[in-house]
Amino acid sequence: MHSRRRFIHAAALAAIGGGLPPAALAQPYPSRPVRLIVPASAGTQIDVAARFMAEAVSRRMHASIVVENRAGAGGMLGAELVAQAEPDGYTLLVAGIPLYLSRWLSDAKAGYDPVKDFEPVAMLCSSPLGIAVAADSPYRTLADLVGAMRQAPDRITYSSGGDGSAAHICAVMLNDMTKTAAKHIPYKGNTPAVTDLAGGRVDFTCQGAGGILPLVKAGKLRALAVTNDQRWDVIPDVPTVVEAGVPGFDLTGWIGVMARAGTPASVVQKLSDAFVQAAGTPEFKSFCDQQQMFVQVQDHRQFAASVPGYAAQLKHLALLARKG
Repeated sequence: MHSRRRFIHAAALAAIGGGLPPAALAQPYPSRPVRLIVPASAGTQIDVAARFMAEAVSRRMHASIVVENRAGAGGMLGAELVAQAEPDGYTLLVAGIPLYLSRWLSDAKAGYDPVKDFEPVAMLCSSPLGIAVAADSPYRTLADLVGAMRQAPDRITYSSGGDGSAAHICAVMLNDMTKTAAKHIPYKGNTPAVTDLAGGRVDFTCQGAGGILPLVKAGKLRALAVTNDQRWDVIPDVPTVVEAGVPGFDLTGWIGVMARAGTPASVVQKLSDAFVQAAGTPEFKSFCDQQQMFVQVQDHRQFAASVPGYAAQLKHLALLARKG
C-alpha cells in the first residue's frame, strides 16, 4: 500500500514537471519579444532614440525588442497601454516630460497615474531647451525679453508645438519665475512653431537644440539662453537662463524607460542593467551628439529617486498652464 502511494505521488510530480519546484520550471526573462511602446509618431526624437536603444539592448539581452508607436492624446494613449499591461516586463514605455504633463493638463480622464502606475527602469539622455527669437528681433538678451513682457503683459507672444509641449511649459515657467505674462500661440508641431518665429509672426519660442540650432547657425534665429544648468558646447557664448538673470531656473527634457508598477525587481534590475550598459557606449554618445541631446544615464534606483521631484515640478507647471 505504501509503495503504491509513493508511486502515485511520484507520477503526479512527474506530470507537472518532473518533480521540480515551480521556480525551477519558470522560463528565464526574457523568453519572448519585449514591446517598447513609444507614445509618439515615427520619426520624432523619442522614437528615433527608442529604435536605437531597442537594437542595442536586444543584443545585450539576446531577445527581440519591438518598437511600437502609439501616438495620440499627448502621449496618454501609449502610457495607458503600458499602465494596463501585465507587470511582467514584456511591455515597456519610452517616457519623458509628456507622461506627467499630458495627464495633468488634459481635461480627458487618463487611465493611469503617472507616478503610481510605473516603475522607473533607466534614464537615457536629456534634451535641453533653448529660448530663441528671430534674428531681427529687438530682444537681444533674455533680460530684454523679460523686460518687454513685464511692460506689456500678454502682448508678447510665444509659439509651441501644442498645449503641454516643452515649449509651452518652458514659457509658463519663465513667466512664473519672472512674474511676467505672455500669450501662448500653440501650433500642430514644433516645425511650424519655429518657422513662424523665424518669419516674425511670434516673438519667441523655447525648443530643443535640434529644433533651433540649424536656424541659429543659418542666421535666422538668435538664441537668448539655454534652460539647463550648463552652456551648450555648440553655442558657448549663449548663457544659461540662470546666468541671464533668473535664479533657480532649470528645465530639461529627458528620455527614459518605464515598466508597469509591480514588475518583479529581478526583471527591473535586468532591464536597467541592459539599458544602462547600452547608454554608456561610444555609439550612443555619437547618436546623442547627432540628435543634439546629452547622454544622461541613471539606473533604476537613481531614476526612481529623481521621479518625485520631476513629477512635483511638472504638476506645478501644468496647473499654472491651465490657469493661463
